[in-house]
Amino acid sequence: MADESDTGAPEDTAEGSPEHAAEGSPDGAEAGRADAAADTAAPSDSAPAEALSPAVPPQPPAPRRGPHPALIPVMAIGTALVLVVTGSALFANAGASDLLATPGTAANAGPGTSAAPSATSAPTRTEITTDELRALAGTQTDALKRGDVDGFLAPYDPAATDLIAERRRLFANLRLVPFTQAQYRWERLYTGSLSGKDTGRLTADVVVAFVHQVTGVDAQPVAEQYIWTVERPAMGAPLRITGVRGTPGRSGSYPLAWDLAPLVKAERPHVVMLAGSADANKIAGWADHAENAAKRDLDLWKGPSGVPARFLVFASPDPELFAKAYGGTMPKGTVAFCAPMAADSSDTRGRVIVGSRITWDTRSKGIKNTEEQTGVLRHEMGHALVAGFMASDPGQPDVPLWIVEGFAEYLEWVDRFGQYYVPAARDFVASDGFTGKLPGDSELYGEDAEANGIGYHLSMTAIRYLVDKYGAEKAFAFVVAAYRNPRDPDKALQETTGLDLATFESRWAKWVKSHV
Repeated sequence: MADESDTGAPEDTAEGSPEHAAEGSPDGAEAGRADAAADTAAPSDSAPAEALSPAVPPQPPAPRRGPHPALIPVMAIGTALVLVVTGSALFANAGASDLLATPGTAANAGPGTSAAPSATSAPTRTEITTDELRALAGTQTDALKRGDVDGFLAPYDPAATDLIAERRRLFANLRLVPFTQAQYRWERLYTGSLSGKDTGRLTADVVVAFVHQVTGVDAQPVAEQYIWTVERPAMGAPLRITGVRGTPGRSGSYPLAWDLAPLVKAERPHVVMLAGSADANKIAGWADHAENAAKRDLDLWKGPSGVPARFLVFASPDPELFAKAYGGTMPKGTVAFCAPMAADSSDTRGRVIVGSRITWDTRSKGIKNTEEQTGVLRHEMGHALVAGFMASDPGQPDVPLWIVEGFAEYLEWVDRFGQYYVPAARDFVASDGFTGKLPGDSELYGEDAEANGIGYHLSMTAIRYLVDKYGAEKAFAFVVAAYRNPRDPDKALQETTGLDLATFESRWAKWVKSHV
């Protein structure tokens, strides 16, 4: 599916410097791992924190890449698919359309919310209405669309200088990204009350979604959730925002790259590359590596249509920034990860993956040359290619890791077949430890770095065996079928190859022994 003849002029101007940021275009796990609450009742004006904690469904399991087999003697390498990305330039890519809604339209209403009734008498206490919260979110949307940084900052407390600086940085970052859609939407009350006890100060925490769709990356809009602290100093005083934070536990897909640091951007036909402004002189080369990886993966893809046409990649050599992007305790040795983003729940029922965000640690030990860097990106883009086929039923089990990581490893190593069988994997297959069984999940995501590497390698050989014996089309069809119905990989095999799982496993084991 790759367009090898694509000759679109690449951008390598490292957009995002302070003087350029205001001129750039704004920028999408699901895609949003953050599904907004799907309640159908209007939110209460007050509720205890426990009852109003973020009502976000659990996110898909995270395929986590373990140590890279070829580099086991050097170090452990891991990657992860986390649970768990002026004027018309807001939508920078040609063909991107302006889908932003204006304040007051249905698009600005939070899911499961209704406007508060109009007051029929003079208020006697400080209040914050749901209409005001919708309008407040709408002002952010409109200012972002216009490129009006002063309008964007206007609702924030001017005394909160750190918050103002962070919001200014976010505005500049968002103006870089090619969005098909980008809007802020009030969702629900989080903690506190929207109705005060007197005419004095009233403060509440509310959930606001940044609903966005990165052009070519996301099949549908996704949502990143924030918690805004809003305050009315006294009855009749203007409403202002005094604090912003992400929803807990990455349940709302926060943070994404634009939340972390001042950014620069480089675009290629199949890649939107973001990096910290300190790496402006390196981003063009990283974008070229990523473009080569994307084109090769798309060229190899023989599965169904509907895979992404572009990939959003955040590259950073800063380990602290990389860890923040992960958003939690990162497995030791992780060098890259791919976070699936779920469709915005106001548009789609269930957990439907419609995009991905790739994060890459460019300073990983042992991954310095172009071939190795491209290989890591090919692995993560492999995860992104098939993420959209993930089962939407939350009751489904995880896709077996030998399929998840085996497929991504196949794409990484397919052009380096002679390097498939590293000494550790060869020794393992020749030993009594090899039982002829496909690797279990704990053999890929365990504590032993070398064992994980062997598990990754053996998983890759299972996909390679399918390609060699049945062709790439059937092998990829099996992977897609397993993603769609992870409960029954046996059925997926029978439908695509005619083999049951036990027969496949036996034949694969013989093949591995003869090849290794």
